[in-house]
Amino acid sequence: MNINSSKFNIDKLRVGLLVAILVFLPFEMFPKFSVYGINIRISQLLGLILIISCYPLLIRKVADIKKQPWLWLAGFVVVSAISSIFALSQQKAISTTLFYAFDILLAYCVYLVFSTQKSDLYKKIIFAVSVFVAVFCMYQFVGDTLGLNSGLLLLETRYTKLIFGFPRIQGFSIEPLYLANYLLIPIGLSLGALIVKPQRYLYGLLTLFTYLVWLTVARGAYFAVLSMLILSLVIIVYKKQYRLAVNIVLLISFSAFLAFASIWASGKFATQLPESTKSQTQYQTSIPQEGISSEGNTERLVEHTVDFTDETSFTDRIKTSKTAGQLFVQNPLTGVGPGNFGRYVVQKYPGTYTDVDQIVNNEPLEILAEVGLLGFLMLVGFAVWCIGRIANYSVSRNNANSNIWYYSTMFMMLGFLVQWQTFSTLYVTHIWVMIGIMLSILLNSRLRKSN
Repeated sequence: MNINSSKFNIDKLRVGLLVAILVFLPFEMFPKFSVYGINIRISQLLGLILIISCYPLLIRKVADIKKQPWLWLAGFVVVSAISSIFALSQQKAISTTLFYAFDILLAYCVYLVFSTQKSDLYKKIIFAVSVFVAVFCMYQFVGDTLGLNSGLLLLETRYTKLIFGFPRIQGFSIEPLYLANYLLIPIGLSLGALIVKPQRYLYGLLTLFTYLVWLTVARGAYFAVLSMLILSLVIIVYKKQYRLAVNIVLLISFSAFLAFASIWASGKFATQLPESTKSQTQYQTSIPQEGISSEGNTERLVEHTVDFTDETSFTDRIKTSKTAGQLFVQNPLTGVGPGNFGRYVVQKYPGTYTDVDQIVNNEPLEILAEVGLLGFLMLVGFAVWCIGRIANYSVSRNNANSNIWYYSTMFMMLGFLVQWQTFSTLYVTHIWVMIGIMLSILLNSRLRKSN
């Protein structure tokens, strides 16, 4: 009896830890603490505890490392470790490899713990936390518009109305694009749930979360949301749920209009900046001298979204992408070392690059430049396995809860892959937690053809 009780308690503890991780996933910037100069987030600390609690399971299932898809991910970590030997900064390379290993191990533990029996609980947690983040984001948007101190808003100066004339929300994330990346999770979950079990509240959530993505003004996330929408519509039309397809198109369009209107209204009601105001970052702006207006806000929004030719962020991405391609050609097998792109280009191109933490802002190219072709092929092998398993999944042979997460995680992964073309951080914790959930569904589900 004591043994059974102990097993029950440890299982309950693991589920509780997974729930806690889901709660803290969007809290990147606050709360956090630093250890030897490395920022540690609550979700990562909880992830470490989950890994420790799964230690007996990890020992019993160590043979899984030889099986797909784990073989590909383990191979990537091994290649990253080998690449670290030849890196310019071995300390940075080793720490980056450890982050890779940690997130992949966390994904494996999530795979072990996740169960569709508690699907509704996990879904409610994600939606509840995302709504909380949404409320805080609106506080940031309205607060900055009305002139509230950015420190009280947890909004960095470069994302206040000082730059565009309207604030770019960042929630509790490092920057708006990471907030937008997290929001792909509740958006994907809303779409997946709508396909399987359409309910009115899901329409409201989908509208809210896409509205927030538009307010981040993160163009990569715009493309990610649109790609998720297109895939979901293809599936919905194939299933002949035409009314649902029309409703989703109307709601996404309404959310975009609402965001546009909010940015216009921000210019109308904004507290004007004094003429002496200057950005406290590397960015410069003429907005304080020109004044903030509704028309100016919407013009800058459209220009930033549509016109790439004069955008510093776009030209910087082109430059780093070309450099990454050059580094790959020079170091094709194992790259210049994980996390070493910035350190390498500062030394090799001192007149062009000055920041040792410079990134490529294109994940595939950064992997090729830092870990080489061998590491890149390991991730491609993992992706190919996932696509094959997704294609072989049987909706008719699995229950509704499995189907919701099947569709949801498929949409999320597509969104992540699309946005990864415009930023490059592989070890994003919330992505790997969702990968763990996706693999739990794919590996424990019934297929159209038996293996």
